[in-house]
Amino acid sequence: MTRAIANCSLALAATLATLAALPGQNVGLALTNGIDGYVEIPYDPALVPATGITLEAWITYDDSTLPAGWRYPTVVRQNITPQQEAYFLRIEAGNSGQRTLRWKVVTQGNGAAVCDWSFTPGQLLTWTHVAATYDGNTAALYIDGNQVSTAPANGQPLWDRGGELRIGKGDDSGGPIEVWNGEIDEVRLWPFARSAAEIQHDKDFALALVPGAVSTWNLDGHTLDTSNNLFGSAIGAANFLNNSLVLPFLPLASGVEVGTGTAGCGPFHITFGSLPQAGNLDFQPVCTGAPPNAPTFLAIAFQTAATPLAIAGIEFWLDQGSSVLVLSTTDGAGVSRHPAPLPAWLPVGQQLAFQYGFVDGCGSQGVTASAALETLCQ
Repeated sequence: MTRAIANCSLALAATLATLAALPGQNVGLALTNGIDGYVEIPYDPALVPATGITLEAWITYDDSTLPAGWRYPTVVRQNITPQQEAYFLRIEAGNSGQRTLRWKVVTQGNGAAVCDWSFTPGQLLTWTHVAATYDGNTAALYIDGNQVSTAPANGQPLWDRGGELRIGKGDDSGGPIEVWNGEIDEVRLWPFARSAAEIQHDKDFALALVPGAVSTWNLDGHTLDTSNNLFGSAIGAANFLNNSLVLPFLPLASGVEVGTGTAGCGPFHITFGSLPQAGNLDFQPVCTGAPPNAPTFLAIAFQTAATPLAIAGIEFWLDQGSSVLVLSTTDGAGVSRHPAPLPAWLPVGQQLAFQYGFVDGCGSQGVTASAALETLCQ
């Protein structure tokens, strides 16, 4: 067994051992507007990524039992101080029970982008996947993987003013009027804007052990972040109940970082835009924290190296005998991504390895590189 397979297997074994000791799938967070209850995650800079964001969740919402009066049932909000949010995803019910789902991001310089989607009475009583993105220029809202709204912003990153993140409630002003009114499950936060194809590819799977500063709150009877260790606490009437949403975990570990990135302007975080499955033609390795608009190379191999090769001040962690290089550029938010379509004939368990390098004035010789990402084809 190679070191790469061993590392992935050990990581998977540790994750499965942890999850086996916890309540399993078919469990999610159930909340009632007017009764205080939510999950709260302490502040961490990873909750307000400067490189963009994708926020995802599975939800149900009962508009027929929403109490009268001003109401803003909230799926997720970062920073609960009134008028200080970096982003929120909530129902703009207002004082008349309106049926509008709103994604709002607030950017540096007090810019804002707002995406709205109107739904019909009872439309969200069944499980619905919602995703919201911001790429540094445009906010977008997706329902079941389909884009339903976009809005331009001022080209600045999210405004990080500190503050905790809440799942299932917004701020406290006015009492529990911003508590969700239904169920929430499988909340995820990615430090970049995912595409519609990437969202569609993964939405029907439960995710854990995702590398690269991605958070996955599975809400399977617990408040653990099973990828990034940003653990939460259940507050008040935050009820974990059996539900009808069944999303399978894939049988292999999502991926692990190998080696360390070169000291530079970073930090770099390498991950993927969607799961490394055979036949996933939309697969892309993604690295965040890179220099904006910089020339980039992506190295692709079937395995990592036992020891790195030092080249021009960086450590190259991929097997030289099977490596290929492709050239690209980072975007304005410092996100590097390049298509690496996976053919359908790849066997399950096939090792895959990726590493990004950049022209970067912060590097000792004008270049820097990420750690390597090794994964197994699902």
